[in-house]
Amino acid sequence: MTKVTTPTAPESAIHRVWKSAQMYIAFHKDQKKQKREEPKLWPPKNGSASLHDDIAEQEAIVVVKAADAENTQDVQIKLHPSRIVVRRDADKWWQGVAMDDHSVTVRMADNTIIEIRHDGSIKRRSAEDETHVEADGSIFKWTPHAESMMTGDGIEMSRRTDDRIAAITHDGVVDRARKR
Repeated sequence: MTKVTTPTAPESAIHRVWKSAQMYIAFHKDQKKQKREEPKLWPPKNGSASLHDDIAEQEAIVVVKAADAENTQDVQIKLHPSRIVVRRDADKWWQGVAMDDHSVTVRMADNTIIEIRHDGSIKRRSAEDETHVEADGSIFKWTPHAESMMTGDGIEMSRRTDDRIAAITHDGVVDRARKR
């Protein structure tokens, strides 16, 4: 006797995003070592590929096709000897993710870069500002208008602008005009 179970809520919410994956070798130069405008894509017969030292010559790529091309974009997974790059041509959300031994870096569609390092620190850079969360929890933020800092334990904070400095320290609170 087979027992029939009702899918759980998370199982019911899961929908198919990807429909296929195909590995290719991208040859960026022809047999005379001349750079091609578009790489020649060749699918290896056994689905296996060595990683070339020079990605300007050749690289291994897995193209993952979207199940619903209207709502999801195809993704390319580029396999390099020192990192893995996942990219797509997106006009919103993320466009690329690069992973190496030390970090994971994400490029967003608005050109914001988010880097998560091996020690747990995070850097976020955009056209307007830059924020660092250090491994100890300290936070640093730079904008065109101010520089801010908070220690990892939350005890000290400071803000500097062109004309003022304000800080909370072990010794008390400071808020004064900056000396120039």
